[in-house]
Order: sequence, then structure tokens, then C-alpha cells
Amino acid sequence: MHSNISLPGLEAFIITKSFERDGYYQLHVELKREPHHCPCCGQITNRVHDYRLQKIKHNHLFSRSTLLFYRKRRYVCVNDECKKRFYEKNTLVERYQRQSREFNQAMSLELIGGKNFKDVASRFDTSPTTVMRRFDQIGLSMLQETKQLPEVIAIDEYKGDAGGEKYQTVIADPIDRKPLDILKDRKKETLKAYLRKHGGNVKVVVMDMSPSFKAAVDQA
Repeated sequence: MHSNISLPGLEAFIITKSFERDGYYQLHVELKREPHHCPCCGQITNRVHDYRLQKIKHNHLFSRSTLLFYRKRRYVCVNDECKKRFYEKNTLVERYQRQSREFNQAMSLELIGGKNFKDVASRFDTSPTTVMRRFDQIGLSMLQETKQLPEVIAIDEYKGDAGGEKYQTVIADPIDRKPLDILKDRKKETLKAYLRKHGGNVKVVVMDMSPSFKAAVDQA
């Protein structure tokens, strides 16, 4: 029997089964069958070619680690000269990913305040390698080039082991709760040069009492 309960990230989905197994809360979900435009020729089609069951790691639900089993529909174009096969559009998971969008967004926010990769991985029941990849994705694709920092910023160190450096420095906006930039290391000279270039508007800095951070802020 289908469930119509609404859960974060699953508002558009039909829950066909739910149960607990092997320490995970497992949900089987699917989308309503709807016409789609062929990405190749633009022809509208509602013809289903086949299905694939995709296992996806999701945010904790009801205080339990959660796995989703998405019955993903693949359509086929009805244009006899095209016959393109393509998967339905969905808001749950990006292509080639094994974690839901909600999971990745929550992990990205946690990266701002987490102690290190191992700590965040433990909170999300995943591997430190997965968290490190997400950290790199933030640095490469989610962070825009910072020209001027806002009036209030937060500075913290992060154990990242990237670029040969054991620690990096995260610059964040504590008001809007979002990362602004990631510096290659936590050295005083690196932070000082960065603040001199981008910190003309900064009036308040939230940080711990790290001597390196304090010296950099004072000198910038």
C-alpha cells in the first residue's frame, strides 16, 4: 500500500514500502509516471522502456540511518527515427551519485562546524573519503571567487590533508551559515594576505584563540 507521508527531500515521491533491516530504515520510492520530452529530438513520450532500482544514502529519518531504494524509470522516445532511451527527471539524486541531494547539502553545512573529516563521517554514517570528496566539491564548484568579505566572518581550521598541508582554513559567513572560501593552509601569512586583499569590510571576526589566527587578524 502506498504511503502519502511527506518527508524532507521526498515530497514528490510515492513511498511504496518502508521497513527496518540491518540497522537501516529502508524506504522504497518512485515517481508518478508522467510525459517527458526526449532530450534528443524533443518528442513527448510516456512510453516506459524499463526500470532500475538504485540504492541511495539519505539523511537520518526518525533518528535512524536511512537508505532509499529508488525505482528509477527509463523512457523511450516514440519517434521511430530517434528511439532515444533516457531516465526520468528527478530531484532526489544527481547523476552518477550514491547519496541524495539532501544528504550532500546537510553534509556540506556540517563541514563548516565539524571538527574534522572523521568526525563528520561518523555523524553521517559514511566514510572519511566520501566527506573529503564533498569538501573538494565545495571548494571547486560551490564557492564563488570572493572579492569582498561581509562585515561578519568566522574563521576555523580544518584537518583536510589537501595539497600536502595537514590543515586548511575555512572562511565562513556565520549569519547565513555558508562557506565563503577555503585557504590552502592555516599559516599566519596566508590568512593575513587573504584578509588584506578581501577583508576591507570586515568588522567582526568569530574564531577561537589560535595565536596564528589572532596575529593574522591583528596585523591585517
